Amino acid sequence: MRIDPAFVAKKLLNHLGIIDMSPVDLKDLILYNNGMVREVDLKNCDGRMVMKNGRSIVTIDSKIEYEQRKRYILAHELGHILLHADKEASFTDDDTTLEGYKKGSQEKEANDFAAELLMPVDQFKANCKGKKFSPQLISELSAKFNTSLTSTIYRFVDLGNHPIAVFYSKKKKVQYWKKSADLFYKIPDINKLDVPSDSVANEFYTYNRIYSKKEAVQDITKSTWFELGKYDQDTPMHEFCIVTPRYNSALSVIWEE
Repeated sequence: MRIDPAFVAKKLLNHLGIIDMSPVDLKDLILYNNGMVREVDLKNCDGRMVMKNGRSIVTIDSKIEYEQRKRYILAHELGHILLHADKEASFTDDDTTLEGYKKGSQEKEANDFAAELLMPVDQFKANCKGKKFSPQLISELSAKFNTSLTSTIYRFVDLGNHPIAVFYSKKKKVQYWKKSADLFYKIPDINKLDVPSDSVANEFYTYNRIYSKKEAVQDITKSTWFELGKYDQDTPMHEFCIVTPRYNSALSVIWEE
């Protein structure tokens, strides 16, 4: 029987009587579920976990700068604990599992659990209602839920009130893309190819250019990231990037007014 990660997250919140997750220490929830957390200098990964006989040891990289990033990793590992407790297993997590583009049911389930635990669907939708999409809105949602900008953007793709697309690239190559259900533009087969030459992401990889908050939103055209149909016009769109030097990666967020 298929596990519903969101249901498991909601069940945990209801069981513990948690209405607002933003101040909750994820280490306490892992401890509550027979796990322990330690921070050490990890190589080539952000987090890892070993489970055996109903107990688990979660290790996260002490070099991670942002607490919101650590919170997401811990929520992801807690998802493994609650969803995959019947397995004696080890999990190693890096950008391929935590950014959502690595295939595999267990990693997707852990990400879906973390998203619902940290950003419950009803609360997230309520905080988007009536607001215009912008990087500022993502920052506000991130602060509200105490989540990373990246995880907040991925949640907005699924639940937000404005259609957007996101493209995750690493070392200048597109690794993964995702778009809102109501964004109907066609995306060409660009996985494993260089980012578009006229994209903001390419400015980072080519010129090491990272725009300030005031200049974060840059103008592009539809053809930068999307495939134009026979009758399509190359209309204006916007792009802003979240750059992670740690991975030499960029998350491009694309939308139109």
